[in-house]
Amino acid sequence: TLPVVHETGGLKDSVHGLWDDSHIDSATGFLFGGFNDGAMKHAMYTALSTFHHRRDVFKRMQANAMRMSFYWPTAMDEYEKHVDWTMEAWPSRKPESWWTNHH
Repeated sequence: TLPVVHETGGLKDSVHGLWDDSHIDSATGFLFGGFNDGAMKHAMYTALSTFHHRRDVFKRMQANAMRMSFYWPTAMDEYEKHVDWTMEAWPSRKPESWWTNHH
């Protein structure tokens, strides 16, 4: 089963939408934005239409999704790499005190 999800937070990062045919090789589900029933209905109808009328695309999306890896230790390593990079980065400008800028 392919997910139909609101594009927010981790869902937006882990589910790749089928926006058009140029995304067939990476799509893993159907996303919608906004906070209204119309956007969700559109995503549901797109998913159902793809399943019923474009079965080859739906199966390719399933294969894409099954190739995804959400192994937690790998995700933790990636997160730690970004934290380390951020903590080691030099500030973009010289640190100044509040007093230097306001007297």
